[in-house]
Amino acid sequence: MPVTKHINELIASRRALLGGLAGLPLLNLAACATQPATSGGEVAPVATFDSLPATNADTISLPAGYRWRSVIAWGDALFEGMPERPDLDAMTRAEQERRFGQNNDMLALFAADYAFPPPTDQDRLILCANNEYATLDLAFPALDRPQNVSAAQIEALIAAVGVSVVELRREGASWRATRSPAPGQGFNRRITPFTPVQFAGAGAQHPWIVAAASVVNNAEPDRTGGRAPADAVRCGTMANCAGGLTPWGTYLTAEENFDGLFFGRDTDIDARRLSDPAYALDSTSFSYPGGGGSAAPLAPRQFRIAENPHGPALYGWITEIDPYDPNSTPKKRTSLGRKKNECATTALARDGRVVVYMGDDQRDEHVYKFVTRGRFDPNNRAANMDLLDEGQLHVAQFLENGEGRWLPVSAAAANAAAEAEESPIRFRDEADVLMRLRDAARLMGATPMDRPEDVEAVRDNEWRGLGPVLIACTNNSERGFDHPGNPRRESERPYTAQSNLTGHIVRMDEAGGDCASERFTWDVFAMGGDPDATELTAAIRGGGVHAHVSTKVNGVAKNVGARFACPDNMFIDSTHRVWIATDGSDGIFADCNDNILMAPLNAEGPRPIKRFMVCPVGAEVCGPLMAPDERAFFTSIQHPGANTVAGAEYGFLRWSDPPQKPPSSFPDGGDAWPRSAVVVITRDDGGRIGD
Repeated sequence: MPVTKHINELIASRRALLGGLAGLPLLNLAACATQPATSGGEVAPVATFDSLPATNADTISLPAGYRWRSVIAWGDALFEGMPERPDLDAMTRAEQERRFGQNNDMLALFAADYAFPPPTDQDRLILCANNEYATLDLAFPALDRPQNVSAAQIEALIAAVGVSVVELRREGASWRATRSPAPGQGFNRRITPFTPVQFAGAGAQHPWIVAAASVVNNAEPDRTGGRAPADAVRCGTMANCAGGLTPWGTYLTAEENFDGLFFGRDTDIDARRLSDPAYALDSTSFSYPGGGGSAAPLAPRQFRIAENPHGPALYGWITEIDPYDPNSTPKKRTSLGRKKNECATTALARDGRVVVYMGDDQRDEHVYKFVTRGRFDPNNRAANMDLLDEGQLHVAQFLENGEGRWLPVSAAAANAAAEAEESPIRFRDEADVLMRLRDAARLMGATPMDRPEDVEAVRDNEWRGLGPVLIACTNNSERGFDHPGNPRRESERPYTAQSNLTGHIVRMDEAGGDCASERFTWDVFAMGGDPDATELTAAIRGGGVHAHVSTKVNGVAKNVGARFACPDNMFIDSTHRVWIATDGSDGIFADCNDNILMAPLNAEGPRPIKRFMVCPVGAEVCGPLMAPDERAFFTSIQHPGANTVAGAEYGFLRWSDPPQKPPSSFPDGGDAWPRSAVVVITRDDGGRIGD
């Protein structure tokens, strides 16, 4: 009989890095770009497409007059001289390092010839895609049971995550991926958890980083032939969810659920937890180790928690990549703080300083922004390359009266707050605050949020922030009362605690329209739920739990039109239409797969929302963005076939007796094994998306 998981488990499992089955991991290595705008106060034009009905089809569903095609999928070759399509059962680490990665999430596009402001008429683009995680159940089709997985196969799956960079060329009205001659030639490359990276910024020399780097470099040989800098650490990047891009043409990839890549048992680090209270807090906050202890001997040494207890300190950072130089070394910008990052959206302040907005995607975590000390120089790309190493990190505090403030984070402020609360927690220096940022934010009074994911700022054509900033709060599956920035909807028992299973989107407006301001106002942009619901709650897929689905706050409807739940990634186009991708909406509203919706940034009365696209069965849709001319819409289709229409997880069905086939064959169709993919959507008449 199919196993249907509770919605809380389903949502958690999609974000878990490593799950267990029969004592072995499923190797779920992490289960998650705004366009320039002209003004923050204009009303977006009405979209001409008809809102799609709900559907569970195993394809991409679009309005009339639109079509889609796959641009690149997991395992497709990045270099010439290789078979274009992969043999998934024969995938090795070396092979995967030359092919597009698994479970692509956030996308970013760069003009092949850098210029500022970015040109809109390019026929060649560079695509950066996060490869967030990999699961054993959706890999190696011929594997008969998880207990038979080999060390080489686990290493191949680890190499399937990180970042893929690939050149795109315009082909008629659409786009296609191209192959580079060889690694280091052309733009195409893979950055994996084995790639050499550098640590930069105020936290780079934290003792935990130094200790872990020594273990990693002794375990992983230098495969670059000496091309990597002497101080590089061969730990790469992983669990890459969302991110952003900078005005100087670099990619910011955000490391999120890194905990599950560390194999072991709690007993492997119990002694260290007892001897180091800071380590105990950190391992509890980030839930490591997350991988199955019985599989530790199969994992590369640097990911065995018993042998590398400080390994998790190498992750949870914002990593900056230069897509124009395939031989460049990525840098982890530690001054932006360590957390389960969901995004890293940049905008320019009035005085030219650079602001980076970030969400920490976990229940009751916080929203951050970093303001650089230096200023962006549009005429000197090289001068901007290390701007993110010096500046001030802030955390958001939402107030009951609809106002808010950005609290500057420092060791002095955090220690003063700890002393005032008579807390034993202390921070040695600024590096320690950046490493243990969550502890500092809580002590300083930051507002806990309902899983803050994407944070998107409205910008003009010169990358200048105009004031409005949107925050997607995906959900909170634990019961709680409303608090500033995190309302609860109409309820049959208004004075009792209430889960926020459908999520919401918050709008903040920076004081004076300047994104470097230390003050803001806030309001609710949209509430996940069903605007047409006749009851306050609805039974969710799997039954047993009811979600509050009213879209009203204090008796006032926030939005009308299409119902949705669990907002995740967002994209704001040049006419201030907000495109919203969901992650887990199908767990609430079982008759519709995850989808992309469109809403105007500014609207009078309840905000109208239209459904633009529905993704295949079991998939999450993420990374929405448009080509610079806004005539092509790109998005990621992640983990197609991860669950059935009924909600049963394929991670359980595959290893049942008899084993079942995946419920999806996307994108190849027929009897094909499902593969995550980047797709492009265009209009039949070649027109602008949404008009």
